[in-house]
Amino acid sequence: MEYRFSNVILNAKTQTLDVANKKVVLEERAFNLLLYLLDTRPKVCNQQELVAYLWPDSVVSPWSLPRLVSDTRSLLQRLGVAQDIIVTVRGQGYKFNPELHVLQHHASDETQLNFEAIGAEHRADGTHLKFWIGLTLFMCTVCIWLVINHSFEHLGENEFKASEPLNAIGRILWVDDNPTNNKKEQSYFLQHKIGVYNTTSTQEALLLLSMYDYNVVISDMGRHGEPLAGLKLLQTMRARGDETPFYVYTWVESDNQNKVIKSAGGQGVATKKADLYKNVLLHFHNEIL
Repeated sequence: MEYRFSNVILNAKTQTLDVANKKVVLEERAFNLLLYLLDTRPKVCNQQELVAYLWPDSVVSPWSLPRLVSDTRSLLQRLGVAQDIIVTVRGQGYKFNPELHVLQHHASDETQLNFEAIGAEHRADGTHLKFWIGLTLFMCTVCIWLVINHSFEHLGENEFKASEPLNAIGRILWVDDNPTNNKKEQSYFLQHKIGVYNTTSTQEALLLLSMYDYNVVISDMGRHGEPLAGLKLLQTMRARGDETPFYVYTWVESDNQNKVIKSAGGQGVATKKADLYKNVLLHFHNEIL
Protein backbone atom coordinates (compact mmCIF):
# COMPACT_ATOMS: atom_id res chain seq x y z
CA MET A 1 0.00 0.00 0.00
CA GLU A 2 1.21 3.51 -0.87
CA TYR A 3 0.08 6.71 0.81
CA ARG A 4 0.49 10.01 -1.05
CA PHE A 5 0.22 13.31 0.81
CA SER A 6 1.90 16.72 0.60
CA ASN A 7 5.11 16.07 -1.42
CA VAL A 8 5.51 12.60 0.13
CA ILE A 9 4.95 9.00 -0.94
CA LEU A 10 5.02 6.53 1.97
CA ASN A 11 5.32 2.89 0.92
CA ALA A 12 4.03 0.57 3.64
CA LYS A 13 5.56 -2.53 2.05
CA THR A 14 9.12 -1.28 1.66
CA GLN A 15 9.01 1.03 4.70
CA THR A 16 10.31 3.91 2.60
CA LEU A 17 9.54 7.60 2.34
CA ASP A 18 9.86 9.24 -1.08
CA VAL A 19 10.27 13.02 -0.89
CA ALA A 20 10.79 14.84 -4.20
CA ASN A 21 12.01 11.57 -5.78
CA LYS A 22 14.51 10.96 -2.98
CA LYS A 23 13.78 7.63 -1.30
CA VAL A 24 14.75 7.01 2.35
CA VAL A 25 14.30 3.91 4.52
CA LEU A 26 12.68 4.96 7.80
CA GLU A 27 13.69 3.65 11.21
CA GLU A 28 11.16 1.09 12.46
CA ARG A 29 9.39 3.10 15.15
CA ALA A 30 9.27 6.32 13.14
CA PHE A 31 7.68 4.37 10.28
CA ASN A 32 5.19 2.65 12.62
CA LEU A 33 4.26 5.98 14.18
CA LEU A 34 3.49 7.59 10.80
CA LEU A 35 1.63 4.54 9.52
CA TYR A 36 -0.50 4.26 12.67
CA LEU A 37 -1.49 7.93 12.56
CA LEU A 38 -2.29 7.55 8.85
CA ASP A 39 -4.45 4.46 9.38
CA THR A 40 -6.35 5.96 12.32
CA ARG A 41 -6.87 9.48 10.89
CA PRO A 42 -8.66 11.73 11.78
CA LYS A 43 -8.67 10.21 15.26
CA VAL A 44 -6.56 11.75 18.04
CA CYS A 45 -4.32 8.99 19.47
CA ASN A 46 -3.50 9.38 23.15
CA GLN A 47 -0.09 8.63 24.63
CA GLN A 48 -1.11 5.34 26.27
CA GLU A 49 -2.46 3.99 22.97
CA LEU A 50 0.66 4.93 21.00
CA VAL A 51 3.08 3.64 23.63
CA ALA A 52 1.26 0.28 23.75
CA TYR A 53 1.47 0.03 19.94
CA LEU A 54 5.05 1.22 19.47
CA TRP A 55 6.61 -0.47 22.53
CA PRO A 56 4.55 -3.64 23.05
CA ASP A 57 5.31 -5.61 26.22
CA SER A 58 7.88 -3.02 27.30
CA VAL A 59 8.20 -0.49 30.09
CA VAL A 60 9.26 2.92 28.77
CA SER A 61 9.81 6.33 30.29
CA PRO A 62 7.15 9.06 29.95
CA TRP A 63 9.34 11.03 27.53
CA SER A 64 9.99 8.18 25.07
CA LEU A 65 6.98 9.00 22.88
CA PRO A 66 7.45 12.81 22.84
CA ARG A 67 11.10 12.27 21.93
CA LEU A 68 10.18 9.89 19.08
CA VAL A 69 7.63 12.40 17.76
CA SER A 70 10.17 15.22 17.98
CA ASP A 71 12.88 13.17 16.25
CA THR A 72 10.48 12.10 13.51
CA ARG A 73 9.38 15.68 12.89
CA SER A 74 13.01 16.80 12.68
CA LEU A 75 13.83 14.01 10.24
CA LEU A 76 10.86 14.88 8.00
CA GLN A 77 11.87 18.53 8.02
CA ARG A 78 15.45 17.71 7.04
CA LEU A 79 14.20 15.48 4.22
CA GLY A 80 12.27 18.41 2.78
CA VAL A 81 8.68 17.45 3.61
CA ALA A 82 6.69 20.55 2.72
CA GLN A 83 4.10 20.49 5.53
CA ASP A 84 3.79 19.33 9.14
CA ILE A 85 2.61 15.72 9.22
CA ILE A 86 2.10 15.12 12.95
CA VAL A 87 -0.23 17.45 14.85
CA THR A 88 -0.13 17.75 18.64
CA VAL A 89 -3.53 18.08 20.31
CA ARG A 90 -2.78 19.62 23.68
CA GLY A 91 -3.83 17.45 26.60
CA GLN A 92 -5.05 14.65 24.30
CA GLY A 93 -2.28 13.25 22.10
CA TYR A 94 -1.29 13.26 18.43
CA LYS A 95 -3.01 12.92 15.06
CA PHE A 96 -2.24 13.03 11.36
CA ASN A 97 -2.56 16.56 9.94
CA PRO A 98 -6.24 16.80 8.90
CA GLU A 99 -5.43 19.50 6.32
CA LEU A 100 -3.49 17.02 4.18
CA HIS A 101 -5.34 15.06 1.52
CA VAL A 102 -4.26 11.41 1.44
CA LEU A 103 -4.40 9.16 -1.62
CA GLN A 104 -4.06 5.39 -1.16
CA HIS A 105 -3.37 2.68 -3.69
CA HIS A 106 -1.68 -0.69 -3.85
CA ALA A 107 1.97 -0.29 -4.82
CA SER A 108 3.57 -2.62 -7.34
CA ASP A 109 6.06 -5.16 -6.10
CA GLU A 110 9.61 -3.86 -5.89
CA THR A 111 12.79 -5.90 -5.96
CA GLN A 112 14.74 -5.77 -2.70
CA LEU A 113 17.67 -7.55 -1.11
CA ASN A 114 16.54 -10.66 0.70
CA PHE A 115 17.48 -10.35 4.36
CA GLU A 116 15.37 -13.22 5.65
CA ALA A 117 18.30 -15.56 6.34
CA ILE A 118 20.23 -13.04 8.38
CA GLY A 119 17.05 -11.93 10.19
CA ALA A 120 16.36 -15.53 11.15
CA GLU A 121 19.86 -15.87 12.57
CA HIS A 122 19.39 -12.91 14.86
CA ARG A 123 15.91 -13.92 15.93
CA ALA A 124 17.13 -17.40 16.83
CA ASP A 125 20.30 -16.23 18.58
CA GLY A 126 18.52 -13.39 20.34
CA THR A 127 15.55 -15.32 21.76
CA HIS A 128 17.25 -16.15 25.05
CA LEU A 129 18.62 -12.64 25.42
CA LYS A 130 15.22 -11.04 24.74
CA PHE A 131 13.66 -13.19 27.46
CA TRP A 132 16.10 -11.93 30.10
CA ILE A 133 15.87 -8.35 28.92
CA GLY A 134 12.08 -8.50 29.14
CA LEU A 135 12.19 -10.08 32.57
CA THR A 136 14.65 -7.47 33.83
CA LEU A 137 12.55 -4.61 32.53
CA PHE A 138 9.45 -6.05 34.16
CA MET A 139 11.12 -6.45 37.56
CA CYS A 140 13.02 -3.20 37.63
CA THR A 141 10.47 -1.00 35.77
CA VAL A 142 11.39 2.46 34.63
CA CYS A 143 14.72 2.66 36.51
CA ILE A 144 16.32 -0.07 34.40
CA TRP A 145 15.10 1.57 31.22
CA LEU A 146 16.81 4.82 32.22
CA VAL A 147 20.04 2.99 32.98
CA ILE A 148 20.03 1.15 29.63
CA ASN A 149 19.48 4.38 27.74
CA HIS A 150 22.37 6.13 29.47
CA SER A 151 25.96 5.64 28.40
CA PHE A 152 28.38 3.86 30.68
CA GLU A 153 29.75 7.12 32.08
CA HIS A 154 26.49 8.29 33.78
CA LEU A 155 27.80 11.83 34.05
CA GLY A 156 24.69 13.87 33.25
CA GLU A 157 21.00 13.89 32.53
CA ASN A 158 21.02 13.50 28.73
CA GLU A 159 20.84 10.08 27.09
CA PHE A 160 23.58 10.94 24.63
CA LYS A 161 27.04 10.80 26.27
CA ALA A 162 30.44 11.67 24.92
CA SER A 163 33.97 11.07 26.03
CA GLU A 164 36.77 12.80 24.19
CA PRO A 165 40.39 12.97 25.38
CA LEU A 166 42.56 16.05 25.11
CA ASN A 167 44.18 16.42 21.69
CA ALA A 168 41.72 13.93 20.19
CA ILE A 169 42.64 12.80 16.68
CA GLY A 170 39.08 11.94 15.67
CA ARG A 171 35.66 10.71 16.73
CA ILE A 172 33.63 7.51 16.76
CA LEU A 173 29.81 7.45 16.95
CA TRP A 174 28.85 4.23 18.77
CA VAL A 175 25.23 3.08 18.45
CA ASP A 176 24.20 0.40 20.95
CA ASP A 177 21.18 0.02 23.21
CA ASN A 178 23.45 -1.16 26.01
CA PRO A 179 26.70 0.88 25.94
CA THR A 180 28.05 -0.87 29.05
CA ASN A 181 28.71 -3.94 26.87
CA ASN A 182 31.49 -2.02 25.12
CA LYS A 183 33.37 -0.39 28.02
CA LYS A 184 36.69 -2.15 27.35
CA GLU A 185 36.57 -1.48 23.62
CA GLN A 186 35.73 2.19 24.14
CA SER A 187 38.51 2.57 26.71
CA TYR A 188 40.93 1.18 24.12
CA PHE A 189 40.00 3.87 21.60
CA LEU A 190 40.15 6.60 24.24
CA GLN A 191 43.71 5.49 25.04
CA HIS A 192 44.51 6.08 21.37
CA LYS A 193 43.15 9.64 21.67
CA ILE A 194 39.94 8.86 19.77
CA GLY A 195 36.74 10.39 21.11
CA VAL A 196 33.79 8.03 21.63
CA TYR A 197 30.21 9.29 21.44
CA ASN A 198 27.42 6.95 22.58
CA THR A 199 23.79 6.86 21.54
CA THR A 200 21.18 4.10 21.86
CA SER A 201 18.80 4.72 18.94
CA THR A 202 18.86 4.97 15.16
CA GLN A 203 16.90 8.22 15.14
CA GLU A 204 19.33 9.92 17.51
CA ALA A 205 22.32 8.59 15.55
CA LEU A 206 20.93 10.05 12.31
CA LEU A 207 20.32 13.38 14.00
CA LEU A 208 23.87 13.48 15.39
CA LEU A 209 25.34 12.55 12.00
CA SER A 210 23.49 15.48 10.45
CA MET A 211 24.96 17.84 13.06
CA TYR A 212 28.55 16.66 13.62
CA ASP A 213 31.42 14.98 11.78
CA TYR A 214 32.56 11.49 12.77
CA ASN A 215 35.41 9.41 11.39
CA VAL A 216 33.69 6.05 11.97
CA VAL A 217 30.30 4.69 13.00
CA ILE A 218 30.16 1.45 15.05
CA SER A 219 26.75 -0.13 15.52
CA ASP A 220 25.21 -3.25 16.97
CA MET A 221 23.01 -5.21 14.56
CA GLY A 222 19.89 -5.78 16.67
CA ARG A 223 18.50 -3.45 19.33
CA HIS A 224 15.18 -2.65 21.00
CA GLY A 225 13.67 -5.84 19.55
CA GLU A 226 14.62 -4.95 15.96
CA PRO A 227 17.01 -7.65 14.63
CA LEU A 228 18.20 -5.55 11.64
CA ALA A 229 18.39 -2.12 13.27
CA GLY A 230 22.09 -1.72 12.41
CA LEU A 231 21.50 -2.57 8.77
CA LYS A 232 18.61 -0.12 8.53
CA LEU A 233 20.77 2.64 10.03
CA LEU A 234 23.43 1.95 7.39
CA GLN A 235 20.88 1.94 4.56
CA THR A 236 19.44 5.26 5.72
CA MET A 237 22.89 6.83 5.99
CA ARG A 238 23.84 5.77 2.47
CA ALA A 239 20.47 6.88 1.09
CA ARG A 240 21.17 10.33 2.56
CA GLY A 241 24.60 10.42 0.92
CA ASP A 242 26.49 9.90 4.19
CA GLU A 243 29.59 7.82 3.42
CA THR A 244 31.03 7.69 6.95
CA PRO A 245 32.85 4.33 7.41
CA PHE A 246 30.44 1.91 9.10
CA TYR A 247 31.14 -1.28 11.07
CA VAL A 248 28.76 -3.67 12.80
CA TYR A 249 30.10 -5.05 16.09
CA THR A 250 28.17 -8.11 17.23
CA TRP A 251 28.58 -11.52 18.84
CA VAL A 252 27.05 -13.46 15.92
CA GLU A 253 29.67 -14.55 13.37
CA SER A 254 28.22 -14.99 9.88
CA ASP A 255 29.71 -14.73 6.38
CA ASN A 256 26.26 -13.89 5.05
CA GLN A 257 25.94 -11.04 7.52
CA ASN A 258 29.26 -9.57 6.42
CA LYS A 259 28.23 -9.78 2.76
CA VAL A 260 24.93 -8.00 3.44
CA ILE A 261 26.62 -5.15 5.31
CA LYS A 262 29.20 -4.68 2.57
CA SER A 263 26.56 -4.81 -0.17
CA ALA A 264 24.69 -2.03 1.66
CA GLY A 265 27.81 0.15 1.64
CA GLY A 266 29.33 -0.72 5.01
CA GLN A 267 32.94 -1.63 5.68
CA GLY A 268 32.25 -4.95 7.42
CA VAL A 269 31.35 -6.88 10.57
CA ALA A 270 33.59 -7.58 13.57
CA THR A 271 32.87 -10.15 16.27
CA LYS A 272 36.23 -9.95 18.05
CA LYS A 273 37.84 -6.98 19.77
CA ALA A 274 41.14 -7.42 17.95
CA ASP A 275 39.45 -7.32 14.55
CA LEU A 276 37.44 -4.24 15.52
CA TYR A 277 40.56 -2.39 16.71
CA LYS A 278 42.53 -3.24 13.56
CA ASN A 279 39.75 -2.20 11.19
CA VAL A 280 38.79 1.02 12.94
CA LEU A 281 42.35 2.24 13.54
CA LEU A 282 42.98 2.10 9.80
CA HIS A 283 40.74 5.16 9.49
CA PHE A 284 42.98 7.05 11.92
CA HIS A 285 46.29 5.73 10.54
CA ASN A 286 47.72 9.07 9.39
CA GLU A 287 46.81 10.82 12.63
CA ILE A 288 48.33 8.04 14.79
CA LEU A 289 51.58 8.16 12.81
